[in-house]
Amino acid sequence: MLEQSFLTERLFIRDYRRSDLEEFLRVVRQEEIYATTYGIPRNYTRRRGKWWLKIIRQNKLFGTSLEYAVFLRDSGVYIGNVGLINIAREHLRGDISYYIDRDCMNRGYATEAAQAMLQYGFEELGFHKISGVCMSRNPASRRVMEKLGMRYEGTLRDDLLKDGVYCDIDRLSILREEYFTNSKADQQSFQHRNVE
Repeated sequence: MLEQSFLTERLFIRDYRRSDLEEFLRVVRQEEIYATTYGIPRNYTRRRGKWWLKIIRQNKLFGTSLEYAVFLRDSGVYIGNVGLINIAREHLRGDISYYIDRDCMNRGYATEAAQAMLQYGFEELGFHKISGVCMSRNPASRRVMEKLGMRYEGTLRDDLLKDGVYCDIDRLSILREEYFTNSKADQQSFQHRNVE
C-alpha cells in the first residue's frame, strides 16, 4: 500500500506507522482530548493503540476511513490526528475528524490540517459533501468547522452518553459547490504525494 503524505504551511501529515504508537498514546491519553472528542475512550491502553493502528490501515484498504498523523514541519513533533472518516463512496461523502495536542491548541493547527483534508476530499476524491460533528459543549471544534466554511445543519439532542451524562451533538457540513465557491485566497494549499 502506498503511503500518503501532505505538506501544509506548518504541518507534515502522513499515514500512521507502527513506530508512531508512543507519540500517539502520549497525545490521545490527554484529558483534554478525551473530554472534547466524540469517540475517544478514557484510559487509552497500549493494546487498544496497537489495535487502532491496525484498524486504520484496514479502513484505508476498504476505503471507509482515511486517518493521518499530524506533525509540526519545523520540529517533526507529533501533535495529533486528522482524517476523513465514515466515507460513503456511493454517496461521495465523508466526515472530517481531528484532534490536536493540548500544548498546541488555539494556534490554528486543527484548521490547517482539516483544510488539507477538505481539499483532498473535494479536489482529489471528488466528494459531494463533507460533514463534521462536535459536542455542543466544544465551541472550539465548531469554530474550526466554521472557519472551513461548513454550515450548521442542526443539533442531535442527547445523542452521546459520556461519563453518565447525555451530550448534544452539533452537525455541520459543506457541499462541493460551496467549497469551490469559497475564495481560493481563503484556502490553504498543500502538497499531496503517494510514496511506495
